[in-house]
Amino acid sequence: MSSETSVGRSGQADVAPEELPAEEREVVAYYDALAPTYDADRFSGSYGAYLDGLERRALRRWLQGPRVLDLACGTGRFLDLASEGLDLSGKMVERARTKWPDKRIHHAPAWSIPADDGSYDTVFALHFFMHLHLGAIRRVLDECRRVLRRGGVMVFDFPNALRRRLVGYKASGWHAGTELMASDLRMLGGGHWRLVASRGVALAPIHRLPHAARPAFMAAEVLLGRTLLKHLASYQLVKLEKVD
Repeated sequence: MSSETSVGRSGQADVAPEELPAEEREVVAYYDALAPTYDADRFSGSYGAYLDGLERRALRRWLQGPRVLDLACGTGRFLDLASEGLDLSGKMVERARTKWPDKRIHHAPAWSIPADDGSYDTVFALHFFMHLHLGAIRRVLDECRRVLRRGGVMVFDFPNALRRRLVGYKASGWHAGTELMASDLRMLGGGHWRLVASRGVALAPIHRLPHAARPAFMAAEVLLGRTLLKHLASYQLVKLEKVD
């Protein structure tokens, strides 16, 4: 454990906001403010439910082993699929602990996971790496490699750089500001990971489809997201295996 964290409730690390760099404090403040209404605002509507359904299908197929860490778990949307969670937003952690009182949920940075080497079979992080600059992604991947057993897997998503270029989208600021290509993974991982599987998420502009049509389209997207069309999806979801 680094000096940036201290041990809190039930051995779960807690981090003081004043110990964080300015950029991380901004991110924490943003998600602290969102926490009370996050679930209702982001995932109660048909668009949020559509993304949640696609992501859950992939996670259920890819997660392995009993020791699973949900990195940047937020309010705990996926903690039914994990044994532990971690988030840097104190307000998000509070809500997650309320929803999942029997789960161990760490209040700590993703680059300083309060766990021994080789503690987990799987670490997954959704809607997280897109907020980090490349150096921070490398740092988090190195930390995930440390806490994963040999042969353990890392699952995460990122905005598809090719799709953004095709539609002319340019992000501003840290929020969803990082886009990647699958070819970037080797550079970020330093040769310590093997790409096991990938799929595309959000092939169609779902927000433009009639609400009633979205559930039916999901079945088609599950299939299409595994084909070469995945390279045109809004997001790429990847499964990496730790090789050393």
